Amino acid sequence: NQKKFILSPGYISGLAQSDGSFFCTISLSPNSLYGIQFRPKFTITTDLDSKYVLDEIQLYFNCGTIKVNIKNHTAEFEVSRLLELKNIIIPHFLKYTVFCAKLHAFNLLNQIVTALINKEKRTIEGRRELLKMALSMNITNNRSEDRLNLLYSLLNVTDIKDKTLIPISSDILKVDPILCSNDHISGIIDGDGSVFVSFQKNGIIKTGFNITGDKNSKSLLEAIQLNLKGIGSINEGTKNELILVVNGIKQITEVLIPFIDENPLFSERAQHYEKFKTVSLILKNNNPLTISLENKLKIVELCYDMNKKGKRRLMTKSEYIELLKAL
Repeated sequence: NQKKFILSPGYISGLAQSDGSFFCTISLSPNSLYGIQFRPKFTITTDLDSKYVLDEIQLYFNCGTIKVNIKNHTAEFEVSRLLELKNIIIPHFLKYTVFCAKLHAFNLLNQIVTALINKEKRTIEGRRELLKMALSMNITNNRSEDRLNLLYSLLNVTDIKDKTLIPISSDILKVDPILCSNDHISGIIDGDGSVFVSFQKNGIIKTGFNITGDKNSKSLLEAIQLNLKGIGSINEGTKNELILVVNGIKQITEVLIPFIDENPLFSERAQHYEKFKTVSLILKNNNPLTISLENKLKIVELCYDMNKKGKRRLMTKSEYIELLKAL
């Protein structure tokens, strides 16, 4: 069911920080200069259940298209027209910025869009610059070595310096906490955040919260942590990612829940949050070691199947209920 909400520009930038992408497709085109066509794009991808958020974003910008992928259960908002990028998308993110690696990609997209609209960089040297900028926008891409070699050969790129990607500057990796607004953080949580309830084999039930970022996002996570009154800790994950983790029930109930209530989530995560909030408040008012079986069964019924419908649980719902009764 589509939710009614007021979409703020800061929230959109926060969601773009998490689930958005600034990139440039590079296609072979005999009708383009030197056989290469550059098409800069901006996208935001969500779970299909949250498509209504993208519908509102499309209305907000009054441009772009939304594509649905039933197989992957996703929806994607995309803007690829140069004038829409120049006149709508770029001005938005100049005013309501993204941070770290995402800002690096946005800055390069801005330069590419400007060059294409103004018909600049049309010499072979200029096309090499565009290629270098396009390849430098994101850390990971799906371009094979053969594909890269073909692109380089079309532009006669042989010097190693022309193949060296543009690094992210140290200044871009610094985030001013003041610029990281509350609605921006709400958008980030809606994209890269997770609220969860863990059911342990000893019968103890706990709630937790985290935000996951890439290895270049440490200062952003620190800014979020500061705006959340310093709760939680930032740890390195098993895949070289960084994770802001909050597990303390006092931090969750006294800081995190009031923050999210004041700066609400809009995606399908909002449904998970309401269950997480209910359980957290139950746990706050009870000793985790002595909480009654009645309350534990209430929690199981409420949220054992939340987040991927409980597929990642080590025990089925009925198995865990039997375990609780046996303790």
